[in-house]
Amino acid sequence: MVSAINKKIVKLGFDVIEKTNALLAYWDKDLICRFANKSYAEWFGVKPSDMINKMHIRELLGTLYQKNLPYIKQALKGKMQVFERDITTPSGETKHSIATYFPDIKNNKVKGFFVHVADVTYIKEKLKKEESAIQYNNLPESDDHKIALVEKELRKSLLTGFPGIKQLSKKYFISETKLKAKFKEIYDTTIFSYYRDLQMNLADHYLSEKKFSKKQIAVMLNFSNPSNFSDRYKSYLRQKEIKKTVSEIKQASYEQYKIFVQQAPYAIAMLDEDLRFIKVSEKWIKDFNLSENIAGLKFSELLPQVNFYWQELFYSCLKGEVSKGEDLFFVQPNNKGMWLKWDIRAWYTLEKKIGGVLIFTEDITDAKSQAEEHEKILEILDKTSEIARIGAWKRNFKTNTGFWSKITKEILEVPEDYHATLSAAINFYKEGKDRELVKKSIDNAIQFGKSFDIEAKLITAKGNTKLVRVIAYPIFRNGECEKLLGIFQDITDHN
Repeated sequence: MVSAINKKIVKLGFDVIEKTNALLAYWDKDLICRFANKSYAEWFGVKPSDMINKMHIRELLGTLYQKNLPYIKQALKGKMQVFERDITTPSGETKHSIATYFPDIKNNKVKGFFVHVADVTYIKEKLKKEESAIQYNNLPESDDHKIALVEKELRKSLLTGFPGIKQLSKKYFISETKLKAKFKEIYDTTIFSYYRDLQMNLADHYLSEKKFSKKQIAVMLNFSNPSNFSDRYKSYLRQKEIKKTVSEIKQASYEQYKIFVQQAPYAIAMLDEDLRFIKVSEKWIKDFNLSENIAGLKFSELLPQVNFYWQELFYSCLKGEVSKGEDLFFVQPNNKGMWLKWDIRAWYTLEKKIGGVLIFTEDITDAKSQAEEHEKILEILDKTSEIARIGAWKRNFKTNTGFWSKITKEILEVPEDYHATLSAAINFYKEGKDRELVKKSIDNAIQFGKSFDIEAKLITAKGNTKLVRVIAYPIFRNGECEKLLGIFQDITDHN
């Protein structure tokens, strides 16, 4: 029975590999093909049966071989390679592609590498159309012009990684503070969130056409973990559905409003001008643990703690403004702690007059709890580090403060009252490749949300050389890195 199930799973796996439009192959260390899927026939006009165990990669690539050779050499050194390439098919069609070479490493030796080549013609052509539609040369050298160039840069970078606020600031001669504030003013979101939404829009297109799997798209969009991509995509779909509903509601009558609200699959409430409930969705009732018969009741009476925070927002929204944000609330009747993400805006009558407010909410308590778990882990590590000789550390970028546990300070041989800036902490690492590795790892964590686990040499405050292991987990809020939480261990004697 188990064997039959395994065979079905294997067959399903091969079906997926053969039906994908992407190129999938494996080349050994001698650059002989050991596997190729059917897509090679369309892209290169060569059947897999003519490639496998017979063909050298030079013969397949032809004139592309010399261009790809530097990436091949690096892959055979054990380094993953990602690059773009235009490929002309036998039919004369030019495909814009992004290629990824994954080294196959066993027992610290490279046995060969896997190849994944995805067709990204759609996004390239879309970018060209958008660039030609925007007459940047006719814009004055203003902050708005610079923000337009930044937005254009984000679209160009969808497959190569987030450019980074610092780099964008330098490139377009605008301060980081002004860049973030002006971008938020124009696009009503942070730069990183806007970038992620662009990526999700592209992912939605590819998934709707069934060209790639979620795992393939996660790799293409530089997500370090497929589950991170999946969570972001789910959030994108929820926001997309909300925007669609808002658009439909704007065209609706008063009675239709109530139907939309009542049948919505997410938490939404409709209030009149006096902030009394008209209709709520089932999800709203469930999230706030309320009775279904709340029509006519005032928001302030039913949810006084939430109302205390939102009261001013309601009045602003009744004047036509839109409010978005997230915070922790304690909701009656049991004073349950609840993290809410909200979108509050006015609804309009057919006469285009404001009739009240619509409240969209999302319970993000679980996501916040995960961040709190990191803090708890640090506390536990700090208490047990006396035995394991493992230190804990964290850096809060919002408050520009840092924390080193007692063991961390002992490893660095600094006094117990020592407080270091981030740059001073980095300077403990040995100048050269060790310090550069730490800098790069921290930059990737702050800009792209990538956790890291590295080993590097440092010079302690007393001049002793040590080899340490450094692990870090970034915590993001509103699209920006708010904290880095980490573990620090002296492994000098382990090597």
